[in-house]
Amino acid sequence: MLIAAAILAVFVYGMVIVIPGSIKLRLVDRIGIDDGQVGRVLTLWQITTLVLTLGIGPILDRLGHRGVLACGFVLVATALWRFAVAERLSGVFAAAALLGAGGSCLNTAGNTLLPLLNPSNPASASNLGNVFFGLGAFVVPFVIAYLFERLRYTRAIAVLATIPALALIPALTAHYPPVSAGVHQAATLSMLESPAVILAGCMLFCMVGLEVSTASWTTTYLRKLGFREQRAVLLFSMLWVAKIAGRLIASQVVTTGTAKNAIQLMSLATAACFVVLAVTKSRNVAAATVPCLGLFFGPIFPTTIGVVFARTSPALYGTVFSMVYACGLAGSSSVPYIVGHLSKTRSIQTGYRLLGGLGLFLFVLASLL
Repeated sequence: MLIAAAILAVFVYGMVIVIPGSIKLRLVDRIGIDDGQVGRVLTLWQITTLVLTLGIGPILDRLGHRGVLACGFVLVATALWRFAVAERLSGVFAAAALLGAGGSCLNTAGNTLLPLLNPSNPASASNLGNVFFGLGAFVVPFVIAYLFERLRYTRAIAVLATIPALALIPALTAHYPPVSAGVHQAATLSMLESPAVILAGCMLFCMVGLEVSTASWTTTYLRKLGFREQRAVLLFSMLWVAKIAGRLIASQVVTTGTAKNAIQLMSLATAACFVVLAVTKSRNVAAATVPCLGLFFGPIFPTTIGVVFARTSPALYGTVFSMVYACGLAGSSSVPYIVGHLSKTRSIQTGYRLLGGLGLFLFVLASLL
């Protein structure tokens, strides 16, 4: 049950990441809100996620995983129910806030629980667990589209809400590692000031910024290069599948001793892919490079988490993860915006050159880790 609870946590968090975008058009038609109001809903969701991420980690270290996981599943199920029945903008705002809070609980609890399943190689455990995050984020939009074709909006979202609701069973019945007692505030501050944690936070700022920028702008890039919309969407799907495959491969070959070198190699490969995409005018080259990009950058986030956890007391996993992932959320908020600004004022290729530079900076940070 412990493994099931950890896997379901990251799987449902993958759902959480894609739900707003997957139901956005139906919400617009149902409630009659405009793009500006949708933007405010998404901003509330992101702010709630960031603020709660900072707070959940220390709570998890003190109270353990059971309550945080159970709370996360309940909040996500409730958020989906609120999305299903909302008839006014205020109801959508409430649902977005609940979704952000629940996602923060599941992300923190799931990613801190995974390394405990394989303490000798946390990088491998983190990569393998995050395969299921990728599956949740990849599969659920297709599930939602399937449900919308066959059910009314309210019933379709209600069906989706059964996934986090049923996940409560393993979350409540699993046997968790005991909560460590006697962690002093001085020890916590010392760990948060350690070079490994600071470097990991900077790395996640770059890495999550790269990932979200890629998710946000790949289809735009491909369309401007001359691909038809259907072909662009297919290549974007291949990038996501390659990202999942990269994590699965890394879970089998990366060890605690090789994790740092693996991050360096993957960072250089990621930078090279962005440079190729920035300079090429060949659709064939771009079509081959996009999946490679997912294959290379996919394992960087979980491997970085594994390296940090290998140097951290399990008693502080929650606090450390909260700090470094909050840096990642900051990157996801700022880097895609800058890429979009460059795409508007110059070209999407200019934005991709920036992402290539971030890949190189990620290599430098990994060298110092």
